[in-house]
Amino acid sequence: MFFKPLGRQAAKPAQAPLGAPAAAPPVEQATINVRFFTDYPVCNYKCPYCVAGHGPPEGRGPSPWDEDRYLQIIDNICKLPFPINIRIGVGGEFFISKVLVEGARRLGASENVRVLNLITNLSFHPKQYARILAGIPKEKVALVASYHPTEIKNEDAWIAAAQELGTYYDLTTMSVAYPPSLHKLPEVKAKFEAAGVDHFVQPFIGEYEGKTYPQEYTEEERAIIRQVIYSRHDWEFLLNLKRPGMCNAGFKYLFVDPEGKVFQCGGAQHLKPLGDLTQSTEITFHSGPRPCPVSVCQCDTENINTKVFEDHYAYLDKNQHRFAYRFAEEAKEAPWMDEWTVAY
Repeated sequence: MFFKPLGRQAAKPAQAPLGAPAAAPPVEQATINVRFFTDYPVCNYKCPYCVAGHGPPEGRGPSPWDEDRYLQIIDNICKLPFPINIRIGVGGEFFISKVLVEGARRLGASENVRVLNLITNLSFHPKQYARILAGIPKEKVALVASYHPTEIKNEDAWIAAAQELGTYYDLTTMSVAYPPSLHKLPEVKAKFEAAGVDHFVQPFIGEYEGKTYPQEYTEEERAIIRQVIYSRHDWEFLLNLKRPGMCNAGFKYLFVDPEGKVFQCGGAQHLKPLGDLTQSTEITFHSGPRPCPVSVCQCDTENINTKVFEDHYAYLDKNQHRFAYRFAEEAKEAPWMDEWTVAY
């Protein structure tokens, strides 16, 4: 069913407009967040709300996934001359593919990789994950397990499996606020909390019964989501579709597409690439934060690179969706500083 870094290549400064300072490489030893979206297309679930297109009736279309190119890109990522926190994105289930796992092994063995973020639907036994990931330093691994109630036969068994997997690796779990099952979310989240398992909720993106989401959630549905959503940041960006503003994408964060092209983010693929990891490790970085080129950012791996997030939140550990409001303590004495009260 399964299922050393070479010579350091200097980052290339960006071309600056006339009269403007030239862009500099990232600060020495600053960790760069990287999202490598492979678009691996195979999944063992058929969730009706799947953003990767696996839902019935038609399923997903063709994919640019290529095994040899994937490993070539991985090898060049391992040669990047700066520390990285990388998330490997897929259009299916990561742990089905031996090749995806081999890439994860290479990243785990590389000195420049500080954190390896992976996602799964937790359809295997926790001990299988431990066997598959054996040899990768546990302190580097962070997992997000997606909870899909339309595909899961035993909710309690799934939560128990998440609880066990969390004893092996840094783990958080997530679910989608799909309209038919949205009313159950407070109960579901309470079960996760009782089991000591972190859980966050993402608004549904797509069409359901003629409505477009998240724009057409009712006030009652929004009130339920407000009870369970992880943060004000998620509320504003994932539900209210806040315009991103200034962003560290291209400065502290890089997006790599399935063909190895490097962009400042997944929403900027219409712009000139910053590099090509099938050809070399040379990457052009921005000199600092820049205005976002898109009006909406619904990717939770990317909108956390905005300046507004950086100013208001701090990571708790290596998992990319575990963070806390910076001013929670101060807000106890100054209610106007509360996470849900401040301008955001």
